[in-house]
Order: sequence, then C-alpha cells, then structure tokens
Amino acid sequence: MQLGAERKARIRQRIEPILNEYHPELQFVSVFVDSAREFLGVVAQLGERPLLLKFRWVDFISNPDSLLHEEVSSQLDRKLGRS
Repeated sequence: MQLGAERKARIRQRIEPILNEYHPELQFVSVFVDSAREFLGVVAQLGERPLLLKFRWVDFISNPDSLLHEEVSSQLDRKLGRS
C-alpha cells in the first residue's frame, strides 16, 4: 500500500530524531506499510548496513513518542548487537 507524501513526511519527522539520537550516522531511508495496513516498515542505514524496523501500524500511530523511542532503541539494539 502506498503512503501519501504528507504521511511519509510525518512518519519521518517522528522517527528521524530518534534514529539520530541513537547514532548520529544512522540515516532514515524509506517507510512503507503492508497492504492490510497491519505493519509499518522503516528502512534505515548505518554506513553500508541497511536496517529494517517493523512496527504494528496501530501501535505506531497511537503510542506516545516515549514508547516509540523505546521500541526503536530496542530493535536497533537487537539488530546491531548491543546489549
């Protein structure tokens, strides 16, 4: 399913500061949602390494930024091998 430019921009505005706080060289690349609008995917990149972050759509749009921050950090910790 395609997201509109405005929706993509709002998602980016919400995620990008969290990525930058986690690691200054972590770059936001893209965002997409599955056809059933159940999951949201965010593609980020650290150097040559692409990373896919996955969120339940309803959680992403309804959770406060503090919970989103925890979820992003947790996923990045697992993917980058941090404890």
